[in-house]
Amino acid sequence: MSLPSLTRRAAQRAPAPRAGRPRRRAPLGAAFVLALAAQTAQAAEPATPPCPAASDLAGAGITLTRDAPQMAMAYRFEDGALTSYRADDSATGLPPKRETYAHPLAVTLQEMSGRRFELRYDADPQSLASLPETGEWQSKVTLVIVGETERNGTVTYRYLGTGEVHIGACSYPAWQVVERIDMGKLQSAFLKEYAPDPGLVLRVTRLDPETGTPQSQVAFDAIAARKKKN
Repeated sequence: MSLPSLTRRAAQRAPAPRAGRPRRRAPLGAAFVLALAAQTAQAAEPATPPCPAASDLAGAGITLTRDAPQMAMAYRFEDGALTSYRADDSATGLPPKRETYAHPLAVTLQEMSGRRFELRYDADPQSLASLPETGEWQSKVTLVIVGETERNGTVTYRYLGTGEVHIGACSYPAWQVVERIDMGKLQSAFLKEYAPDPGLVLRVTRLDPETGTPQSQVAFDAIAARKKKN
């Protein structure tokens, strides 16, 4: 029997290929290696830390930093009161500052260069927590410098609505609040953007007391939870 006849018989015995079912190809070695390498690289990337929240402020605290000019503010609770420490670039000539708050919107004590500046409110600033419902909060206030009464006047907080503050990769819903202090010739106005979570004023814009025109702003480039010391 010749070789061609054997070939014909083998072809007759072999089952015909089924239509509509294309053959599957094994994955190419190079493609498989590249996919595995990509997965490994993703697993090796450090996880982005979560955006700080109120729980971090209640713990070790939260730090806000600005790149230019350099400035850092560290917040934490001390003896139950929210407290901040501010340090500016030495080139600015500004001394370190410590502040205490009755509410994150309302400073009660400022300490710098060995001097104490107090704001004593007749009304309880804790009621600022309901500002979105009341729309406005007002109180008589006294400025006390190194234990001596310097001026008397009024402070008003007016709720404008809500906005959003972006710091690095973090974004926070924030109240838009205008603070006005009137002590005769001593007047000030600020737009404070307060985020109930984490419980901090995250951006402050100084306004012209007469026209409300923005004059300067303190904003931040990064926010991070502070780590507890071992």
